[in-house]
Amino acid sequence: MTFLHKLAQRLARLKLALIIGLLAALACEHPVAVLNTALRVASLNLSPAVASVPVGRAVQLIATLRDSSGAPLTGRTLTWLSSNLNVAAVDGGGLVTGQSPGASTITAVSDGVSGTAALTVTNIPVASVTVAPATASISPVQTWQLTATPKDANGNALTGRVVTWASSATGVATVSVSGVVTGVAAGLATITATSEGQSGTSAVTVSVVPVATVTVSPAAPSVQLGQTVQLTATPKDANGYVLTGRVITWTSSATGVATVSALGLVTSVAVGSTTITATSEGVNGTAVVTVTLVPPPPSGGVVFQSNWTTALGTSDAAIRDGGRWDDWADWGGAQLLSVVAGGPTGYANALRVQQRGPNYAARVQRNAFVTPSQDFYIRFYMRNDDVSSTEDHIVSTIAPPDQADLIYVTKSGGASSWSFRIRAWSCAYTYPISSWAPSRALTNGQWYRLEFYVHFTDATHVQVHPRVYDATGALYLSDADFRQEDYGAATWNGRSDWTLASFAAAGYSTCLADPVRLTYFSMGNNGQAGSSDTGRYWYYAGLQVRTDTWPGP
Repeated sequence: MTFLHKLAQRLARLKLALIIGLLAALACEHPVAVLNTALRVASLNLSPAVASVPVGRAVQLIATLRDSSGAPLTGRTLTWLSSNLNVAAVDGGGLVTGQSPGASTITAVSDGVSGTAALTVTNIPVASVTVAPATASISPVQTWQLTATPKDANGNALTGRVVTWASSATGVATVSVSGVVTGVAAGLATITATSEGQSGTSAVTVSVVPVATVTVSPAAPSVQLGQTVQLTATPKDANGYVLTGRVITWTSSATGVATVSALGLVTSVAVGSTTITATSEGVNGTAVVTVTLVPPPPSGGVVFQSNWTTALGTSDAAIRDGGRWDDWADWGGAQLLSVVAGGPTGYANALRVQQRGPNYAARVQRNAFVTPSQDFYIRFYMRNDDVSSTEDHIVSTIAPPDQADLIYVTKSGGASSWSFRIRAWSCAYTYPISSWAPSRALTNGQWYRLEFYVHFTDATHVQVHPRVYDATGALYLSDADFRQEDYGAATWNGRSDWTLASFAAAGYSTCLADPVRLTYFSMGNNGQAGSSDTGRYWYYAGLQVRTDTWPGP
């Protein structure tokens, strides 16, 4: 090894020693820093820990942060959260505002450490209740709406509060759950509205306003014999205001000419005139009703007629009356139809129909006897000896009839009497005014004359007006005698006592979607399900259809 090489090694070792010595000296003057864990957040508490605040009001929460030694810490960043923002909202400073009644947990977070407070939001308490109007005057049966307004201590209206109503004298006035007061009898009553223990009142006076006049309308109606007319009585006070809920009685000065029901329906009895009086609280109103003869049918107007005079027996010529009927049919092969001698007075023969139960049916039918939506009148005589109680659909439009058609007669037999219904619907079955039954039965073995006026109020709506006359020609049933289903029990449009007379007088009609079907007419036996095979008969005679007036005998 050369001298120069050895010198270089010595210098290198000297340089390393100097560097180590220098570092040691620096280490003595500047010791290494160590993290002080006592300055970190160890706990976070909120106060108040449990708070209650009304809706719309606010409460300030205070967050206290401490280190592991329990020393308070300041200047730390806090994040605030609400578990239910619909109940309470909190801002970045811990101010909590009630939004709606309920509960919410408020949380503050700093350095991963959290603290909570339980908050309940309540309604602002009701301090008072105001009822308007403060006083009211009504008559018996009259109603009046009261309004209750709950308010806070500052007089601000509060919404969404439960209000209960009570009357101090229910014999004078009652009050509904919505504050509607109804007068009962003369006197004074205090109506109280209560919300959250606070109450307000209204003083209600019920007094009877006397009837001063009674007006009857129409004042001078004219009605044909056998028809009815509905009268209306309107009581009024001295100022001409209509009075409701008053008792009205009706009388006729000549019941031999026309009678009047308790509801003001006048039924003609004989030609002449009578004064109908309506009385309320001793005050009378009158109408003079004139009963006229039914005008004789004008010449012409008959569109179809069959008296079954062609032949007796079961031949096609006999049943179709020499081709007057378009067709006839028999289902089951029992030959239910036959023409026999012995019709009602004035008619020699009759079409006889036998009852053989649900497996046999028959009908004779006339097609398109009028143009669609044209008014027409039907008359035929009928006698029943059958005792099957099931409603046989025996006189109708297209046969077998669809339930959506007009069925003139659905017959129910009994041991000594029978009855029938008129059924009409198409657009929709409407209970209880799609089926109409008379108020009294008909006697087995006797001839009756049945007449129907089918009146179109528009192209697809009809009113059906029936008349039934007994063997002497006296009117036995009319519009006023045909009642709704479940008469007196089932309610439609505010009444449970509808008759065909009141139904038409009120302007109502029945929807029949296909008026073409009403241009067909059939008579027979539909073989109704549930009917009994009695082997007995019913009879038709003297059929006439016309477009101008009631056919008569």
